[in-house]
Amino acid sequence: MKKTLSALALVATFCAANAADIEVSNAFAKATPPHVKNSAAFMDIKNNTDKAVKLIAASSNISKTAELHTHKHADGMMQMIQVDDIEIPAKSEVSLKPGGLHVMFMNIFAPVKEGDKIDVTLEFDNGSKIELKDVVAKPVMKKESMHKH
Repeated sequence: MKKTLSALALVATFCAANAADIEVSNAFAKATPPHVKNSAAFMDIKNNTDKAVKLIAASSNISKTAELHTHKHADGMMQMIQVDDIEIPAKSEVSLKPGGLHVMFMNIFAPVKEGDKIDVTLEFDNGSKIELKDVVAKPVMKKESMHKH
């Protein structure tokens, strides 16, 4: 019994230390107009470890499928493309934001209205999973209107 308690204490200590290894802040989801089939999530991900870590997958309660995406310029146009992972360098932070890296929710079950709360799970290549509860949806400006002066 004593060995079991010691093992459980060690696992609990590891999980607590591991939880602070990656921090997520400023998370929000994209509210969608009616009949739009995709939404997205944006956030800041901070890696407090001495090794790079990669976000390799995501999921949510609003869609069956989630993908990691970015935007790039090609032939004078901005295109959204799927990426295999998003690397967060050691002791660094990466921002997922409109017009850049983001988590894309494909074929959402219902429109996401402003103020709706969604759940998002992030999976990393080091085995960590972070569950974000009650991520609030808000309107997101199109990139063109964000750059008006």
